[in-house]
Amino acid sequence: MIRLVLLLPILCFVLFGAHLLFHGWRLEVALLPLVPAVLLFVRHRYCAFFCGTLLICAGFEWLYTAVDLALTRQAHGIPWMRATVIIGACAVVTWFAGIMLFWHKFDDFYKRLRRG
Repeated sequence: MIRLVLLLPILCFVLFGAHLLFHGWRLEVALLPLVPAVLLFVRHRYCAFFCGTLLICAGFEWLYTAVDLALTRQAHGIPWMRATVIIGACAVVTWFAGIMLFWHKFDDFYKRLRRG
């Protein structure tokens, strides 16, 4: 069941790679987010911490993109609300996927010990 739940963070890493590719990064750079996606299946506590932290940072990149998109479109008089909501939803889903990796449910899978 845990492996099925890991599809959301994997999807977020793939979506972030597509985002990089769309914004002009080369294919080699756009494929880099797939490395942490593979690390999700390594059953070590630092892998989950690393991937969760990267997803939270990627969510801030989505948020920056949403604000930049809204301001640019408003300046040019182009409709901006729908595109901003879509990119903002990408940020929220990416944050959720990142925070999800820190849940207690994943402790057994990633062999983490909690104190207290």
